Amino acid sequence: MKKINTILKTLFVCLFAVVIVGANTTFVSFATEVEETAEVEETAEAEQETPVLEAESSVVAIVEVESYTIEGGMLEAGKDVTVNFNLHNTSDTYSASSIIMTMTSSSGMIYPVYGTDNQIYVGTIGAGKTKTVSVPVTVSSFFRVDSVDITCQFDYISSNTKLGNTSTIVIPASGGTTLGVKSIDLSSHAIVNGKSLLSFRYANNSEVNITDAKLVINGNVSNSSKAIKLDTAYAGKSYNKDFYVTFVEDGDQEITVTLEYTDIDGSEVSTDLGTYRILVSKETEEDVVVTPNRMLSMAGKAVGVLVLLGAVCVTIVYIKKH
Repeated sequence: MKKINTILKTLFVCLFAVVIVGANTTFVSFATEVEETAEVEETAEAEQETPVLEAESSVVAIVEVESYTIEGGMLEAGKDVTVNFNLHNTSDTYSASSIIMTMTSSSGMIYPVYGTDNQIYVGTIGAGKTKTVSVPVTVSSFFRVDSVDITCQFDYISSNTKLGNTSTIVIPASGGTTLGVKSIDLSSHAIVNGKSLLSFRYANNSEVNITDAKLVINGNVSNSSKAIKLDTAYAGKSYNKDFYVTFVEDGDQEITVTLEYTDIDGSEVSTDLGTYRILVSKETEEDVVVTPNRMLSMAGKAVGVLVLLGAVCVTIVYIKKH
């Protein structure tokens, strides 16, 4: 019996030891699987994030016309104006170099001024940067429409690759501003200290009233002519106003006219309406007053002589009778 009990105890201890070892093995295996799962998940997340980073870094440079302004304020038949193109590189990673801009117009109503070409060398625009290019153009003498189109073809190099892009803009005859200028007329002749007529046609193209617009004139003009305040320009309305400019010096005078106002977004706008040359004549006091006085003086002397002769004749007749 003692032997049997000893054998049973030995078997029990062995079985218990086997159970303990098996349990430890299971726990360790389970822990290993969890760690491997976490590593797999992290690897998967990393693999998912990697393509996104590659996509962001592979964005190529694209040159576009971000905005434009017109020097001259408006488009008129036969007029020379300057178009300022604000070019933007949309890539935050790559620059665009050796940029050539080719400008065309399908309407044929606008073209480079005489002696210039429709291809402009822009150079380099860095990643995310903007560059302004000024192009002098001539408006066709047949221009009778409300707008004109300009297409800009850009050819450039980025990351050792030749690329190209096209932008098209449409410029209203008013110049594309909130206060669109239709025409401005100023007499080519004037007189010193005399009133010279300035006719101004414009329209408010926005949906907000403009209350602080004024014409600023730089040149040899009187103080009252240097800033001409315009009446409130109501939304969607057109106006035809006459003003007077007084020149203070004679000769061939040059003035520049600028339209200034606060735009609907609160920004100050200054639109160049052009440079004008006026021949101002000098009208002296001698020309106006002295010459008529000489004539009156001569007439008075003649009358005096006649009166004197008449008195002499009357005296002679009276003496003869007496």
